[in-house]
Amino acid sequence: MIEVKLALLLAIFAAGAAGGSLPLWRGGAGANPRLVGWGNSFASGVFLAAGLVHMLPDADRVFTALGFAFPVAFALSAAALTTMLLVEHVLVPEHAHEELHAPSDLRFGHPDHGHRETLAAYSALVALSIHSLVGGLALGAENDATRVLVIFFAIFAHKSAEGFALGVSLAHSTISKSQAWRLIGLFAVATPIGGIAGALLGRAIEGRSAELAEGTLLSIAAGTFMYVATFDVLRDEFPHASGRLSKWLAMAVGVVGMSALALWS
Repeated sequence: MIEVKLALLLAIFAAGAAGGSLPLWRGGAGANPRLVGWGNSFASGVFLAAGLVHMLPDADRVFTALGFAFPVAFALSAAALTTMLLVEHVLVPEHAHEELHAPSDLRFGHPDHGHRETLAAYSALVALSIHSLVGGLALGAENDATRVLVIFFAIFAHKSAEGFALGVSLAHSTISKSQAWRLIGLFAVATPIGGIAGALLGRAIEGRSAELAEGTLLSIAAGTFMYVATFDVLRDEFPHASGRLSKWLAMAVGVVGMSALALWS
């Protein structure tokens, strides 16, 4: 499936690059906050269902088949979620935290034209790239065609919104335009790098070791996806009363649509 995976990773790269480029072209503006809110909410539903309905049960079946009595998949998933919370909500500087986790109507509708700290923009890059890399690892290591598509849809649905958030942060910073373009490229390529590494890992090992690697990556990716859905999106989209029902409906469509794919997996 290497050719298919490369095509999917290229599409994810394009989504991240396009999302990050728009704010740099338009000086930090250029998105309808209502559409961004709906898109983020839909993507959160996709992530949530991908983690809970597809990836975590698959990982649990792998570890159960290997003879583990302890719920390894669930423990690894919880550890991944906890680690992402530490990275994005505890370790990042306050300016980066405000930029990444402001509601979409504030982040995109009324951008702050004052310059952000350069450190905040770099911190945003690191935080967003980490779970992009983990998602890519899971996609690259997966060998089941249906689960590959599930992981792809989950990543693709959110990659452009993440790129846009990073582009806004860079556009409001003191970082030069040329350096900002390079950082957008680095963010966009994080998922393909993870995907290629995961595919190479899957080819390099076999037998019990390959199954352990698959279960581990699926568990970590499931926890990361659930983190993205909850702390990284829904937490930011629902603090204000305006538009909550429409955002909830968008999220529900994402959950139902992604869950329905389990009928064919």
